[in-house]
Amino acid sequence: MSNLGSQLDAVKSKENFLEKITRFIPGYDGYVNRDNSRELDTILRNTLATRLDTNHVKLKNTILNLTQRGKLFESDGIDKLDKKLQLCVAKFKAAARGYSGAFDVVKVKEEKLNQLYEFDANLFDDVEAISAACTEMDDNSKANVDIKPSMEKAGALMDQLVKLFEERESILNTV
Repeated sequence: MSNLGSQLDAVKSKENFLEKITRFIPGYDGYVNRDNSRELDTILRNTLATRLDTNHVKLKNTILNLTQRGKLFESDGIDKLDKKLQLCVAKFKAAARGYSGAFDVVKVKEEKLNQLYEFDANLFDDVEAISAACTEMDDNSKANVDIKPSMEKAGALMDQLVKLFEERESILNTV
């Protein structure tokens, strides 16, 4: 994922003539850039949430595979894992946008928005690691291999992601 500046430049390049002219109004350019930054970060977080959400199918397939092989008792922890996954997806979808209204006491500056975007972009590797662990669990259940190590790995990665996301909130809360 490229940085926020290049993403904003891409958005600016697609503006129509009227939008380009309005950027000459004093203060308006900064306002539009902050709004676009917030929107790009929202799109990024929704993309991450969607990628995480696809793992629900892998977890359900794992349960199905274990059930078909008569190993239903091995699927005990998968429900907890599914709930953790739901929590992770909800965190991404409900995260603060870095919004500050006209009358808010604390204003979110552009550099803080850039920091949030970079933070969120760095979470791609964590989301991919969770997907890989869920895929491994699904593959192991198909191959009749013990899923416990991959299940523990996926759970630990989800716990780590939730912890990282709490750090994101602290970025917004620092003045």
